[in-house]
Amino acid sequence: MNVLFRSKPEPGSSIQVKAAIADCDIHPARKTSDELYPYLAKRWHSHLQIYGKHPYQGMMEGPPYPKAQPNASRRDAYPPDGGPQGSSLSFMQQQHLDPNNVALGVLCPLNTGQGIRNQDLSAALASAINDWQIAEWTSKDKRLKGSVVVANEDGPAAAAEIRKRAGDKNFVQVLLLSRNVEPLGQRRYWPIYEAAEEAGLPIGVHAFGFGGNPITASGWPS
Repeated sequence: MNVLFRSKPEPGSSIQVKAAIADCDIHPARKTSDELYPYLAKRWHSHLQIYGKHPYQGMMEGPPYPKAQPNASRRDAYPPDGGPQGSSLSFMQQQHLDPNNVALGVLCPLNTGQGIRNQDLSAALASAINDWQIAEWTSKDKRLKGSVVVANEDGPAAAAEIRKRAGDKNFVQVLLLSRNVEPLGQRRYWPIYEAAEEAGLPIGVHAFGFGGNPITASGWPS
């Protein structure tokens, strides 16, 4: 969602005011699969290399249905120096933040470890991604703010991660996805909401996600 803020000059003023944009849905990407390793305990390095993430269901892998642009990105968003779309801050600044006068950009990382079976790994990946957002994005461009990524199926671990980030000005919301093991009103998710309320952070719910079950009553779409 893009929100426009325009300051109206006083009547009779000749001052020209340029609209500033708050882009609440920026997807930062990692250049390589091991870019998170500096933020992960070493036990998880070998685990990921041997077992991978082990999702709830094999059909979860790949772009979500309905199919759209690759990686939910524009086709011209590939950085000229290589890497997936959204993996270059300098190119994001050049292509989007500067020309569109983005005054606030909220990062919504995807492919975060939400929706995998190993809850300890999910929590470790979430914390690593939050550290990575600070190190690689919000500390390098003050227009950017992060989303607290959590292990959404482990309420206590998610609540602990939210409380860990409470008061950190690098983050402006808690990020959940719309598809989970159960509907988001179920009690298993209540600790997330309680911690977010304590921290004064809104809950942002992004489209898609992985719950382990087919996304239609008649099974998996092709």
